[in-house]
Amino acid sequence: MPIAKLSKIDLFYDIMGAENSETVLLISGLGSQMTSWSYSFCQELVDKGFRVIRFDNRDSGLSTFIEYDINDVRELIGLLQQGEYPKNSYKLMDMANDVISLLDELKVEKVHVFGRSLGGIVSQIVASDFPERVKSLTIIMSTSLNPTLPQTKAEIMGLMLRPMPSFKEELNLYLDQRLEFVEAIAGSRFPIKIEEEKENILKDLKRAPSANILGQICAMTLTSYDLNQLQKIKTPTLVVHGSEDSIFPLACGKDIANSIPNACFMEIEGMGHSLPNDLNTVVIDAFMNNNITH
Repeated sequence: MPIAKLSKIDLFYDIMGAENSETVLLISGLGSQMTSWSYSFCQELVDKGFRVIRFDNRDSGLSTFIEYDINDVRELIGLLQQGEYPKNSYKLMDMANDVISLLDELKVEKVHVFGRSLGGIVSQIVASDFPERVKSLTIIMSTSLNPTLPQTKAEIMGLMLRPMPSFKEELNLYLDQRLEFVEAIAGSRFPIKIEEEKENILKDLKRAPSANILGQICAMTLTSYDLNQLQKIKTPTLVVHGSEDSIFPLACGKDIANSIPNACFMEIEGMGHSLPNDLNTVVIDAFMNNNITH
């Protein structure tokens, strides 16, 4: 298995495309495995002449899982409300450092960075703090962490934070709850394909049954909004956001684009907090056009 052994953690990764091609690095969202970037999305990038690296963030997939002294999301929220954090917490800066360490391990000097959702926040830190490593930045359905922005809808937050049944003991109930959440955050123009989504969930469970979003939730909480950091980004930047995103409402994407000098903003009507394969060509073409115009 392709595993990068970094100083404190191991990151699982895979690579597609020719070694001498320009490289695209894909950063996944909260609790998501690298498979959230679909094979067809990666293959389309390869077909258009790019080499593609995707990887499991710490606390996801086949990468290192951190040991915590709590194991329940609601317990975590109670702790955070008291201004306390579990042992071994980390920040999004640590996840950004993971990205750079992975590139160092793979001997890749410079990449086009794509980040989705939480991965979009990590990608902003990478572009701001390591500009010499980033050729371009594409941020999809993410946020700047500006505290004045609209928050996640309450009903969606409830679905996100509810206790999940054990998939080993109650697989059908587990699948129903996962599908209910995915369906709730999809936009009206791109409803989920139930059987396809169910198959993807089952594949991920087979690939890596462990899941723990506590560390990444803490990382977001421990990371402060920093307008100066965004204004430091000079690399060509494209921000893609759906008009019906219920986790990070449209204003979140607009705020990123307004904060990064010369960033381009693309609103996709009817897109929610998901990147369906129907949009692969739209997003990839926009990324390529943004780099040409810069």
